[in-house]
Amino acid sequence: MSKESLSLNDSDTIQEGQRVLLYLDPRRTWLVQVSKNSIPFHTHAGIVQLSSIIGKKFGESVPTTLAESIFLLRPVALDFIMKSERRTQIVYPKDFSYIVSRSGIRGGSLVIECGTGSGALTTYFASIVAPDGLVHTFEAREDFSAIAQKNVAKAGLTQYVRFENSSLLTASQGLRENFYDLALLDTGDPWELLKVAHKVLKGSGFVFCICPTTNQLERVVETMKDGMFCDVESVEILLRQIEARAGKTRPSMRMIGHTCYLASGRKIVQGAQEGAITSTD
Repeated sequence: MSKESLSLNDSDTIQEGQRVLLYLDPRRTWLVQVSKNSIPFHTHAGIVQLSSIIGKKFGESVPTTLAESIFLLRPVALDFIMKSERRTQIVYPKDFSYIVSRSGIRGGSLVIECGTGSGALTTYFASIVAPDGLVHTFEAREDFSAIAQKNVAKAGLTQYVRFENSSLLTASQGLRENFYDLALLDTGDPWELLKVAHKVLKGSGFVFCICPTTNQLERVVETMKDGMFCDVESVEILLRQIEARAGKTRPSMRMIGHTCYLASGRKIVQGAQEGAITSTD
């Protein structure tokens, strides 16, 4: 595994070429790559000599030229995702963390994804299925796929991802049946791909559809209930931070509200009786 990987067994000492999260406060963080030849890194809080970070330990701080303290943190999957290059709207941590808990995906699981986009879901799920699992992701647009591959590489997770520059529908004939634990459909018309998802999923495997609008949600849920999936669920995850301060704690004035609806279901085998399909939405 590379030095930039997310392994919890990596050294506490910052190495040449490693990526580090510079933390000043919750709203001001920077993801940098340190090198002996790094140029000085400029911030409004002063300049940081990145070369001086090599050999320090994660959790320590370094002073800027304006005497501000910046903490050196080990980046986790979410840091790479939120600092990634984007050409598309990404799925937010509040959404894909729910997908993991709901579907039970873990190390060694096999995930198929349609709609790689900027690679946010790809990166996160690669970090979950490592070291023995795989994310097989499809993206029809070559420019999106190229950006996603760069973002996944920055997180040191390329070995856990297989990229396909094609549509899942086009490639469906060559896919193994009853093979994947989870199917992620992040496209404008996920209902068109439910038959493919049903084919490639293991029995009881989960499909999750990312739906920005209620129109998409309604159509995909109705299609799910047509004998292919049970335990169909529709949810929206909202996240509000709390400003905790002595004597004046209150909810934040801002919050991450609607990002998408999540429609999910579990694959059932042929012969399921009508009425066995239930919905919890």
